[in-house]
Amino acid sequence: MGAGAVCSRCVLDWYGGARLSLCGEKVGDITAPRFQGDKPLGRSTFQGGGKSRPYPIRLGAAVVLEAKSIFSQLLRMFKGGKTMQKLFVTSKSCWRSYTLRIVCALTLLGVLAVLVIRTPGSAAFANTVDWPTFLGSNTRTGFNGAETVINPSTAHNLKKHWSRAITAAISSEPIVANGMLYWGSWNGNEHASSLTDGHDIWNVNLGTSVVPCDQKQFGVTGASTIATVTIGGVQTKVDFVAGGNSNFYALNANTGAVIWHTPLGATNSFLFGSPAVFNGSVYIGIASLGDCPLVQGKLFKLQATTGKIQHTFNVVPSGCLGGALWGSPAIDSATNIIYFGTGNGGSCSTTETMTEAVIALHTSDLSLVGSWQIPKAQESKDGDFGSTPTFFRATIKGVQHNMLGLINKNGIYYALDRANISSGPLWHVRLAAPSSGKINNISSSTWNNTTLYAVGAQTTINGTTCVGSLRALNPASGAFLWQDCLNKLPLDPAITVPGLVVVGFGNTFNVDNASNGKVLFTFQDTNTNSKFQGAATIVNGVLYQGNNDGMLYAFGM
Repeated sequence: MGAGAVCSRCVLDWYGGARLSLCGEKVGDITAPRFQGDKPLGRSTFQGGGKSRPYPIRLGAAVVLEAKSIFSQLLRMFKGGKTMQKLFVTSKSCWRSYTLRIVCALTLLGVLAVLVIRTPGSAAFANTVDWPTFLGSNTRTGFNGAETVINPSTAHNLKKHWSRAITAAISSEPIVANGMLYWGSWNGNEHASSLTDGHDIWNVNLGTSVVPCDQKQFGVTGASTIATVTIGGVQTKVDFVAGGNSNFYALNANTGAVIWHTPLGATNSFLFGSPAVFNGSVYIGIASLGDCPLVQGKLFKLQATTGKIQHTFNVVPSGCLGGALWGSPAIDSATNIIYFGTGNGGSCSTTETMTEAVIALHTSDLSLVGSWQIPKAQESKDGDFGSTPTFFRATIKGVQHNMLGLINKNGIYYALDRANISSGPLWHVRLAAPSSGKINNISSSTWNNTTLYAVGAQTTINGTTCVGSLRALNPASGAFLWQDCLNKLPLDPAITVPGLVVVGFGNTFNVDNASNGKVLFTFQDTNTNSKFQGAATIVNGVLYQGNNDGMLYAFGM
């Protein structure tokens, strides 16, 4: 947009501070002080144009008058006790100029002024959190323990705030970080969108691949990870994401500009999973493009600043096929060990001991810590671990164990001690019938610090045949605490916030009471090709969810 062109909206993002965007260009950040009760600890600052300074800032009278109506809107919102995550201000005088930047800075100052005089308990000033990676963290628990707005008492009041329609499928979990919503689509685009209405702040195409067997096209299918990395001596917010062309990308999280990209797979390879960022490195696994044909499964460790491949772990020997990584890795930061499940084996002159297995590696060099392979008696057709491990804790016979759990396509959920993977499961429980080559039994579980919640395909509950199920499990034994029968196939990973568990199945998602499975809120997307396949995200009082029909939704109070 050229100088003097009219800008239709100034965008204010509130996320424990505020970020100002003008015509899609970041103008500055404002950081609120932390509070002890109603007493501010420290001073607020505004940073823009490379300068950081404490308030107050003296501005001319004309500028004050121009900003008056904007500030009045903010004041009304805060006096009403409403939670504001973003406010759009539309003005014919909203010009892309130095004056307007000062105007918008004053508006942000107004946010802080109201912040300082806020009333105790105002929802508008609740601490905000990020959801920066798949299932929230490298432990992949899918639990946001900081959520307070959406809870068992309010869930029935959920309503659609906005929806966004595109012409490509969405299977990535929405990521909330850096004041934006990050998500991928099967046409190859990675998006950074407004938290308020879903419009794109930027998007960039990262390629697509076509399955040779059925000509289905895949693009960006997995969730990204947003992390801060020092690049060229500058602290930079980076969007780490798997492209649709077997390249892995690091994007500037503010602009979408490609910082680096690294080719990881040959023809017929694909990056379905989401990356884990840890100690200056990025970890991502590779799979085949729909087993058509099989490829050699691998886990890569990349340098976060440059994309250089630091180490590679081959699941099967060179010259062999299989052992794909369909899910995402999980990392124990206390032991520096990374865990993941693998897919079915293929042709090989030697026995493939790490296909259809759970594997543990040292994060430092990807050397093997241990592995456990499904027994022959429990194998099924196309018996992948297509889900991501969930970390949890369990006290068994008086001893506390740091565990991980995940479902296999054979319909069995396995729970292993992370300290001794090679010894096999401490317990396992059947959740569903085997997939028999179909794409089901791939949903990751969730852990809310007391209970596991796991999803499976076809099963029987109290004599009723169910297309799928959501079950609450005792973490020490796998015993069912409660069971919900689902009338459509679930592919969504489950997620939890205090008191609630969310699961998608077919064209529907439910928000259930975590203590008894009672459905408190349900939503159906009735569009053609509707299918909820990527996990939902609940953060800062909003539930975000994408759909294979190209819809992206935001629900709140």
